[in-house]
Amino acid sequence: MTTFVKGRAVKTAEAVVTVDAGLAVGTHRFQLEVVTSDGRRSAPVAVDVVVSRLLVVDPLPPIVTRPTVLTDVVTPIRSPARPRKPSTPRARKPAKTRSET
Repeated sequence: MTTFVKGRAVKTAEAVVTVDAGLAVGTHRFQLEVVTSDGRRSAPVAVDVVVSRLLVVDPLPPIVTRPTVLTDVVTPIRSPARPRKPSTPRARKPAKTRSET
């Protein structure tokens, strides 16, 4: 495992570097330059790595719902304000005869 120190070059014989997990929160710039066995150097390549801390907020309390109770449709029975009297046929006046008119 490699511990990176700002401004200090890390030299390895292999193409793989295991990074220490202790990098501070923030942006870190890594620059890679390859040197061959006969001394030729590659153009440096830089990459920015952002280390951030995961923000965990207390979750909201669960929402408790009550089951919905479905019932049949009920038609209300309405009572009249005054009970009706039973209807009786009215007695008619006798019709006038033609002679009386």
